[in-house]
Amino acid sequence: MGSYDLVDVEVTHESADDIPDSLSGDGAEEDHLQTIQAVRLQAGQPDSELRSLKELDENSVKLLEHQVDAAYRALFEMDGKALLADEVGLGKTIEVGMILKEMHFRETDESVLILTPAQLAKQWQAELREKFGLNFVCNYDDEFEDFDAHDYIIASIDTAKSERHRQTVLNRDWDVLVLDEAHYVKNEETDRYDLIDRLSYNYAFFLTATPIQNELTDLYNVVSLLRPGLFGTRDVFHQYFVNSNQETLVNRDELQDRLNKVMIRNRREDTDIDFTDRTIDTRTFNPTPKERELYQAVSDYVKGAYSQDQGQKLVLMLLQKEVVSSPVALKKTIEKRLYDQSELTHADELESILDLIDEIDTVTKQERLLDIVEEARDNVEMGRVIVFTQFRATQQEILDRLAAEGYTVHAFHGGHSSSEKELIIEDFEEEGGVLVSTDSMSEGRNLQFCNMLVNLDLPWNPMRVEQRIGRVHRIGQKRDVFIFNMALKDTVEEYVLERLYHKIDLFQQSVGELSSILSRLEESGTSFEDQIFDRLVNADSEVDLENDFEAMAVDLQEQSELADKLEQFNNGVFEGFDLGEGDD
Repeated sequence: MGSYDLVDVEVTHESADDIPDSLSGDGAEEDHLQTIQAVRLQAGQPDSELRSLKELDENSVKLLEHQVDAAYRALFEMDGKALLADEVGLGKTIEVGMILKEMHFRETDESVLILTPAQLAKQWQAELREKFGLNFVCNYDDEFEDFDAHDYIIASIDTAKSERHRQTVLNRDWDVLVLDEAHYVKNEETDRYDLIDRLSYNYAFFLTATPIQNELTDLYNVVSLLRPGLFGTRDVFHQYFVNSNQETLVNRDELQDRLNKVMIRNRREDTDIDFTDRTIDTRTFNPTPKERELYQAVSDYVKGAYSQDQGQKLVLMLLQKEVVSSPVALKKTIEKRLYDQSELTHADELESILDLIDEIDTVTKQERLLDIVEEARDNVEMGRVIVFTQFRATQQEILDRLAAEGYTVHAFHGGHSSSEKELIIEDFEEEGGVLVSTDSMSEGRNLQFCNMLVNLDLPWNPMRVEQRIGRVHRIGQKRDVFIFNMALKDTVEEYVLERLYHKIDLFQQSVGELSSILSRLEESGTSFEDQIFDRLVNADSEVDLENDFEAMAVDLQEQSELADKLEQFNNGVFEGFDLGEGDD
């Protein structure tokens, strides 16, 4: 069957002739199930419940019935090989966390490999650590050595398949494989598919809300990696489950019976989850003349320095972000740069920028932040507000200013120990006031007792923004959430916010939805942040910059629309299938 436009696919509830013996369970599938039985969970037969649940901290993770049921079924009804295909936003990561916790409890997880999209690796690490007490090394950590040096690893699938690491990954016999966004391996002609096909493992859990991306064969390819032979050969699958003339599913009852052996799919409408609303309030402000002059000077410096030495990209990107966060954050970085590199090119420009910083006596964002926080005093419980910034220097300046105005303030950053962080959160919950946090808060901490959040500055990574929001707007939040975004007009920050983030309705998206959008946009190997920076430094004029961002926005919108179509298409394919909670 050839590829086709998803919107033209018709999904019917047709029946066909009986499935022949060639697809009735003998051969490869029977051999596979015998192999599965040989490596069954070693600590006895399945219980009536997951033994490890009593070890979980109720304050760290709130488990829902469909999640517990999915974890149990994946382990004990599907013999530890399952496709977790819940609709977006229902907590597939939590289901895997429970599975891994249970396997750890039963000592059947001596080695675990979790493969994810690059932008989700650190979030997986934080979620498993904070919610389930499971400590993994991520391939982005400084302590990561190689795939044979650690027992619990989270890595980008593209890192794992790279020439440098591929053979090391394949040489190892893994106890558990977790594959996030499993539709990445839908195409058997790709290196990703080949890696998973060749991997040696006992148990495997694949996650995707959209197992079908382009054609119905995608489902065959993904499922066949988990359960070879379940659908017979590809030709048999097409012959008995796909009407090749109309490209529709047939023999749906038989297909459901087979999918029930390997796939779990819960739907929003079948859960008790009550998703509250998000209200977005984006406020852009005119900078003062001195702030405008400073912004232009920094932008000119960044562009000129990058044209001469592209190896400075990270620090130049940092300067461009800091100039719209706070003058004090920018000043700290420039002073360090001048001190550390006495022969620095363009040092005179940096000295001039420092002079401009010293001339600024009014910081627009701080003044406007006071207005927003004042509104919160009257509109949210105990006046609780979380203010996010990327920079410690900005954080400290905000804390000082708010305290001077009489607000109860709390600081949260990566320099605190775990016990200190817990105490800070407890104080914030009990005392109210304003919690000013760096992005260290955006990983693994849940603050559903707060429902107002301010993005003082915005990361150039949409996933980072959603991770911030996800600390307060997630399963368990009982109230509507208010999100304030702040940006200075006619800056790259406003371009990112107004032309990119709003184009894809970022502030209403979940992590799963964003991942689907960004993964396609980053197929070229260039990150979202790098694409923004490249446009900024390569534009010859303000008009060129606007056009470049508009082109990027169009790409984003196309990917967003495709993601919506994929979700609708998968819902249509599986409509009427009972793949959710198991039998009582």
